[in-house]
Amino acid sequence: FLLELLKPASMSLLGFYPEKIAAGELWRIVTGQVLHTNFNHVLLNVAGLLLVWALHGEYYRAKHYALIVTLSLVLVGIPLAVLYDTTHYAGLSGIIHTLIVYGALIDIHKKVTTGWLILIGVFVKVGYENIFGASSDTAALIAANVAVEAHLIGAVAGLIIGIGYWFINKRA
Repeated sequence: FLLELLKPASMSLLGFYPEKIAAGELWRIVTGQVLHTNFNHVLLNVAGLLLVWALHGEYYRAKHYALIVTLSLVLVGIPLAVLYDTTHYAGLSGIIHTLIVYGALIDIHKKVTTGWLILIGVFVKVGYENIFGASSDTAALIAANVAVEAHLIGAVAGLIIGIGYWFINKRA
């Protein structure tokens, strides 16, 4: 919320601009993802984080959550900066997708059936968005194109981190 109030200075200093990242301003890989296009975008991302907490909050302690979010910021940010022709990116949607998939994989590991439903649902949603595009209503609400590629990268990052969780926690 504070960074939204400090715009345009926060966007200028911290924004996710691939050309500035390529010029050596590597902090933008992480900091750009905590900025948003407008206040509606902030509220949507807060709602997404609340959904994550409602689904899987019991799996997180502070250090664990911080580790997963940090890994996600890097695993989402680098491919967005390197692999996609993006002029700018803002928002936590990639991280939210990571957290949802990661939580679903913990569910599956703990033999909670809904984990499979969540996992399938996320990948159907992400597939649909990447084939047909995101909702124009959402784009209008956040005053920007919806970065569906960030959703895909985030979901894949969740798979990677979740499979790592399975290896670390082999006891079922």
